[in-house]
Amino acid sequence: MATFHILTQYIWPDAGPDGLYAEQLAARLHEHGCNVRLVGGKGSYRPSGREKPEVPLIHLDHYCGRRGNLAQTFIEYSAVKRAFENYIGRVVRRDDVVVVTSAPPISVRLASCIRRRRAHAIYWLQDYYPELIRAIREYPTPFRRAFSRYWDGQLSKWNCVVKIGANLGGPLHNSVVIRNWPTLKFEESTQPEPLTALYSGNLSYGHDIGLLVAACEKLRDEGYRISIRADGRGVCHLPAWLKARPVHGDPEELKNDLIRHEVHLAAAHPRITRAMFPSKIWNSIAAGRRLLCTGFTGEMATELEAAKSAPFGRHLDEWTTLLVDLANSPQGATSGEFDELTPAARELQPTAIA
Repeated sequence: MATFHILTQYIWPDAGPDGLYAEQLAARLHEHGCNVRLVGGKGSYRPSGREKPEVPLIHLDHYCGRRGNLAQTFIEYSAVKRAFENYIGRVVRRDDVVVVTSAPPISVRLASCIRRRRAHAIYWLQDYYPELIRAIREYPTPFRRAFSRYWDGQLSKWNCVVKIGANLGGPLHNSVVIRNWPTLKFEESTQPEPLTALYSGNLSYGHDIGLLVAACEKLRDEGYRISIRADGRGVCHLPAWLKARPVHGDPEELKNDLIRHEVHLAAAHPRITRAMFPSKIWNSIAAGRRLLCTGFTGEMATELEAAKSAPFGRHLDEWTTLLVDLANSPQGATSGEFDELTPAARELQPTAIA
């Protein structure tokens, strides 16, 4: 019986978005009777007080840098990648399925390591870094094209790349799109408090802070009370009147705030349309709240409209179908042809959903 290994930089007790999604995928596979392991490091992205998930957890030792320090962050990325390589070499067996998220970004280079073990290599593309790093510093188009060619070459080595949105860059021949989903459950319909607005989540390189502040000023002038719960380098650029507070550490507190507020803010960057798609939006859609999005242009705006009508209740099942099919298919079936997959999984190909 194949083992499913899900590797991501931050796992419980951390609450980084990539780790939360990896955790929920692992839990769903575990519920289906699959042998699954959730593997991560020992660093911290976002503290959380949530309960330990009922899936096998493996924390690997590695160097931990200080968040916000770019040099230490890149050193930690390399350390996590080496820890993942060691784990793959020691534990992964033929016909296992290995899912690796884009945290850390240089995990994109792990495909060859996995395939040498004769296992299925699946890359979960949450961020497309040739575009995302433009938010740190814009760089010339020829260099950007060269970096994209290199990155796409690395992505092409994976049996399958699962993109969280149709707007993300990267090759099409070996990719599918399975969008994220709400990480919280909203069982009851509750009316929000009128004239309240909430921003909750990261504010960093992929967000245009000026556009977000302008939207908040407009809401303020209309009489809205605005709550900002954020982390990341962008927080220090917010005006004092917004009174930003740390992100929610308690999932129930976050859920209550999402329910209580009438308008949910989401931020992007109008110049960076193929790098990411904010996962925070799914909880807002599930809660039935009005979204006010800033900086969404081009492919990001198109993906936003698709997300609003997407059947998010099926996305986790789509993941499960894809992975179980891969575990049951011959090696090589995921080289881009998808010939051995069931009809449900084949429907996820980019030509069917982009």
